[in-house]
Amino acid sequence: MLERSRSETIAEGADNTDTRSKQEIAYQQIKQRIINGTYSAGFRLVIDRIATELGCSAIPVREAARRLEAEGLVVYERNAGVRVSNIDSTSYVETLSVLAVLEGYATALAADKLAATDFTQLREFNIRMQQAREEFDLESYSKFNQAFHRLICQASGQAYLLDEMDNAQRRIDSVRRVVFMLIPHRTTDSLAEHRHLLALLEGKAPFAEIEAAARSHKLATVQAFEEWNRIRTTNSLNPGLAVD
Repeated sequence: MLERSRSETIAEGADNTDTRSKQEIAYQQIKQRIINGTYSAGFRLVIDRIATELGCSAIPVREAARRLEAEGLVVYERNAGVRVSNIDSTSYVETLSVLAVLEGYATALAADKLAATDFTQLREFNIRMQQAREEFDLESYSKFNQAFHRLICQASGQAYLLDEMDNAQRRIDSVRRVVFMLIPHRTTDSLAEHRHLLALLEGKAPFAEIEAAARSHKLATVQAFEEWNRIRTTNSLNPGLAVD
């Protein structure tokens, strides 16, 4: 086998860098258009058309689509290609609204049962969430967020209530990470709300105040999602308003 020349190695490295750069551009363009509603739920992504628009080959666009698939924003369908994922917004909002009521009550019940070690663990979860947010690792962020609320609610000791909450959680688990991708600003607000909730719990605030804070924390995500959905729907009906 002939040895590769230094110039050939450099040229290949440049080609790989160029492909990665084009993939990142394609990824950011497609993702932004999904977020702002230019590509609405169910929209079919035509790889060759997007590649022509971006002035590149189909390869970086296809690789970008695979990244978006891993994030849950698009799906590959047999004989249909790549489509933007569907989110049942009505079901998501209704389920999360019910979960807000259940979790608010469970959190208030848990207030007198949390130990000092529990608060240490809860603060650690918050630190991990902050780190995940800075790295834009939304999968880890979601994992620690769930662990934060699970630790509190399990302290309530209400088996039936916890079972109902688990059922509600399972209904929205499939779209949870996608929603965080669509409204990433909620991660910052959520961390501040966690700190406020911890202060109320440690300070032995009144039952009603803790319940209201925990419920509002969950409903804030509902409100952020509904606002995003309103803007997305408006943009999809009026493409001229969408901004890349």
